[in-house]
Amino acid sequence: MIKPIDDLPAGVLGMTVTEKFAVDEFAMVVEPALDRVEQAHEQLRLLLFLGPEFTGFGDGAWGELTGEIRHTKFHRGAVVTDDHEIRNALNLLKWMLHGHVRTFCNADYGEAAEWVAS
Repeated sequence: MIKPIDDLPAGVLGMTVTEKFAVDEFAMVVEPALDRVEQAHEQLRLLLFLGPEFTGFGDGAWGELTGEIRHTKFHRGAVVTDDHEIRNALNLLKWMLHGHVRTFCNADYGEAAEWVAS
């Protein structure tokens, strides 16, 4: 389930994923939020928290997410997770992204929120 994170600095779009990251939720929650930022001509500052309740990606969700972020213009993007495979995969994808993206461990959530807001 994808839920918004409301207690972030102004201008930061935050989402937390509990249980599975599903394609249909991506289309219903993430895409409209990205569209609102684009229509407002704001710089995208995105924090995605894949915390301890995150259990993985549903069928096709990893491809949907990585396909979308390769075409999204970021000012800053932070992915917070203790999953080493996800962090490593995103670190490999960084060179293809339009903007500055970093990965953080769950213990560094506060640092990630500050960095993405700056």
